[in-house]
Amino acid sequence: MPELSGDFLPSAIVVTVVGFIFLLYSGDCIVRGALAAAHKTNIAPILVAIVIVGFGTSIPELFISVEAASEGSFGLAHGNIVGSNIANIMLVIAAPAIIFPVTTMAPRVLGMTMFMYFATVAWVLITLFWGLNPVIGIGFLSALMVGLVFALSFGHIDKTEDHFYERQLQAMPFWRMLTLVLIGIVGLPLGAHLLIQGGIGVAQSTGLSEEILGLTLLALGTSLPELGAALAASIRRQSEVAIGNILGSNIFNILGVGGVVALFGQQTLSNEFHDYSHYAMLASGLVFAFVVLIRRRVGWMTGAIFLAGYAIYILGLVQGWEYSGIREALS
Repeated sequence: MPELSGDFLPSAIVVTVVGFIFLLYSGDCIVRGALAAAHKTNIAPILVAIVIVGFGTSIPELFISVEAASEGSFGLAHGNIVGSNIANIMLVIAAPAIIFPVTTMAPRVLGMTMFMYFATVAWVLITLFWGLNPVIGIGFLSALMVGLVFALSFGHIDKTEDHFYERQLQAMPFWRMLTLVLIGIVGLPLGAHLLIQGGIGVAQSTGLSEEILGLTLLALGTSLPELGAALAASIRRQSEVAIGNILGSNIFNILGVGGVVALFGQQTLSNEFHDYSHYAMLASGLVFAFVVLIRRRVGWMTGAIFLAGYAIYILGLVQGWEYSGIREALS
């Protein structure tokens, strides 16, 4: 893509906004269609949340990162993965909790939370020592399959009384369910392409690095489906869906999206990740795991703390904060 001058900034912003709209609408369609299919087969709520909602709402991250990697913009791809995982915990789970508390006591949430955090630690250490390459990509994708099998192992049939929303999903006609999924399949890559082109244009017009753009603008944009699903789950008092959404999304981002991006060849992550953003991702995951471990609900106070932490992270990102302690200790 050629270098853009400041005169192209308005058009780049328009393209970026249109991409966001396509992603948001298409992501919502595919998730609703998938949820309808799941409820028609009476799958357990936690399995639906992790596999269907969590993985489904991460499809924008997949398309964005693959599109970026295919164009050689690996900084965008890496930033989108890391930034989305930070936003999922510090923003997506916190914002709905201010409206209605989200409990963390759903069955087996702790086990999946530990799996998510181990995946996060693995990402940080592997990218620090070896970067990303096709062999690591295959390893990540294999680990994702192991996690999926683990989730399926406790996918018992849900025999609880259905909520009104669930009964609506079960009553959805097959043709409408299929249409929603097809809209998502077509709209997500189109939205991803527009968002990448507009995002690169904004970066070139304003002088922002690809890493910063991926960690902020693209990460927030691709987290919109997660935020919408979490808000809907919170309003319907379905904490399993809200929590499972975050767990499934973060696991898929690292092992699924990261694994696919790694298949594009040898990649080295910039020091921005190793000196700052990886610390934020580790810290946010650790705090979330602690909240789950003590079985504390995420209410307005905990949500406010998470949001404040996210604001501090963004401030440090803009100000260029860094701490190279891990690299120095291991060098």
